[in-house]
Amino acid sequence: MPFGLIIFTLLAVLSVGSHAAPLPQSAVLHYVGSYGIPATMTFTRNHQRYKITLELPIPLYPIYFESGGNIVGNLLKPTYYRDVRGGKVYAEAKFSQGKVTYGKTGEQKTENTSSTILDLFALSWQLAATDGSLPAGIKITNGKRIYNVSGLNKVGSSSFSFSGGKTPINQYRMRRGDDTVNYAFAPAFGNIPAQIHYTDDGKTYQLKLNALTLNGQSVKP
Repeated sequence: MPFGLIIFTLLAVLSVGSHAAPLPQSAVLHYVGSYGIPATMTFTRNHQRYKITLELPIPLYPIYFESGGNIVGNLLKPTYYRDVRGGKVYAEAKFSQGKVTYGKTGEQKTENTSSTILDLFALSWQLAATDGSLPAGIKITNGKRIYNVSGLNKVGSSSFSFSGGKTPINQYRMRRGDDTVNYAFAPAFGNIPAQIHYTDDGKTYQLKLNALTLNGQSVKP
């Protein structure tokens, strides 16, 4: 394992249970999704800016999520979120000066807000950065609606297999409006999201990690 990756991994392991894990400069997470469809999430950090993407290459109807914003301390402060389906923007949210504009294309509205509003994928990285602790005042958006978040609880720990090895994971569950969201984080690798399971508009999505690249280096347990 390259020396730089060894140092990152050691810092991540030492950080778990004591303080926040460091966000990587870059991460590429390959998942197996619902019905065996592959999915790829990327996280990139450029100084105090971040960008997160998730691609679901569903035949005839590819789905692409993107969000970005600023990093303040260990908190993500989004400026936008975008849900693109079949090559067209389906829904989005934009944040500026205490206001949020959100909704499906052609049905958007603007409201005042004092909350930090993250999408589910950005929230996974926020929880990685704060070691499973939910910052105060967080709400969730899927671009179409804004949801209150409640009841984030650690529900267990177990072993997770990917890339031919096993690594410990910590499992969490929370409420997003009337739905349940499940996350599992791998503390040996900076709390990267190893599993995400959620329901949106009556459809259930599940992502399970099967390959990982951190800061340009392929990672195996």
